[in-house]
Amino acid sequence: MKKAVILARVSTKKQEQEGLSLEEIQLPAMREYAELHDFEIVKEYVFSESADMGIRKKFNEMMDYVKKHKDIEAIIAFRVDRATRNFADHVAMDNLRTEYNKELHFVHDRLTITARSVGRDITDWDTKVYLAKQIINRLKEDAHNSRYAKLRDGELPGIAPYGYKNEAIDKRNKTVVPVPFKANIALKTFELYATGTFSYKSLAKRMKTDYGVDMPWSSFGTILKNRFYIGEIYDKATDNYYQHHYEQFVPYELFWQVQDVIAGHGKKKIKYKGLPFTYRGLLHCKKCGCAITPEAKHKKQKNGNKHSYAYYHCTGKSKAYGKHKDTEWLEEKELDGILAQLFDDCKIPENELPRLEQILKEAHGGKVVFNKEQVKYHNTEISKLQNRIEVAYEDKCDGSITQAEYDKKRSKWRQQQKLHERKLARLSEVDEQYYVTVAYLLEIAARGSELFIAAEPNEKRELIGLLGQNLLLDGKSVQITLYKPFDTLASCLDSSIWLPGPDSNRQPRS
Repeated sequence: MKKAVILARVSTKKQEQEGLSLEEIQLPAMREYAELHDFEIVKEYVFSESADMGIRKKFNEMMDYVKKHKDIEAIIAFRVDRATRNFADHVAMDNLRTEYNKELHFVHDRLTITARSVGRDITDWDTKVYLAKQIINRLKEDAHNSRYAKLRDGELPGIAPYGYKNEAIDKRNKTVVPVPFKANIALKTFELYATGTFSYKSLAKRMKTDYGVDMPWSSFGTILKNRFYIGEIYDKATDNYYQHHYEQFVPYELFWQVQDVIAGHGKKKIKYKGLPFTYRGLLHCKKCGCAITPEAKHKKQKNGNKHSYAYYHCTGKSKAYGKHKDTEWLEEKELDGILAQLFDDCKIPENELPRLEQILKEAHGGKVVFNKEQVKYHNTEISKLQNRIEVAYEDKCDGSITQAEYDKKRSKWRQQQKLHERKLARLSEVDEQYYVTVAYLLEIAARGSELFIAAEPNEKRELIGLLGQNLLLDGKSVQITLYKPFDTLASCLDSSIWLPGPDSNRQPRS
């Protein structure tokens, strides 16, 4: 009888009662699987809380134990996403397989991975890890991705602009609210400048004289150009705008009227009307590490027509490396073709597409359970907070608490409700994004380069984001760190790993 350990994990304590119950679903299924396949379970590792340092410690304990005991031949988990919640776990588990000759059994997925597994089984595993990671990445807010998670959720990750202030909802969450006096000053700034009779300097002087507001004239320019006042947060790193959910006090029409005045004073087109650059912020130079920057070039033809072109080149601002004379200037269309080749590198044989579709179908079951759990949790919390508000209102009517105490509690609980409502909305968005991701994954596997060339600029950025990260431009070629399963697909194309015949995993599939 072969020896094995069980690995069971849930994301939250609430999952112990719902969806992926350890005692009612995961552990019984894995114990039955072990008995059916003649495994002796020598130890069970059960992680019943969200992935924090304690969970990481337990996971490492399991890894060390399995490595130390050579007679342990297998690790049995309920699903791929229960065993490998991130790429670090994925690499660690893969190391057990290749370096220590351990078998990895995923009961619900009906998938077994060994050191002898061929490309098909590895692709199954990588694909499911990839999809789980896509969902988790879009929802979690840890130190590595909180900025963009917040931006996508319509939250400001930094300091509020003039007229607003950052305010704590609770220990973990913050919001942005208007400051009455400063909000009125900001609104008045827009109203005065919209008349077209003020410069930044004369506006600063007027605000100091009439309202006692003493700020540098450049600060008023910053206020007047900030689209936060009409519901948009600008992210310099990606040159993108994100919609926010905070209160707005500057009318939309007034804001753009001011932009027209600014454009007239500058005698040039304002930035938001400029030429869009598809790959701004995505590429770096392999030689010096500097950003690849876009630049617009305008050409006038003999018939009088004007055409604008986008070119990309290294900024050459590295102090360590210095400027290099061999910098390539690539037109955006040429760069399109170079990047399209990355997708050709991940194309799989047509006869393997039905297998990939089956993998995605199996992964969908885990996504449905996850989504239902999260929706139920946030709806329950919203109901609890509503009940607190109603009880507090009765206490106020009975005289147990004052009006001021009631208002303070009600405001706090309403903010918390809004937070859960936004997370519910985000779940709905992520649910839709999941199906978009699945569709893209199938399309990329079948005809990635064709899809990429035909895509709109924002879709091209999204496709590249699905494929990998750390794009490096080296002359007229681009290197990329591929996500799983695309790295596996690419490596399979470089070998004869797509072999005919049965899989190494002989278990039945439904």
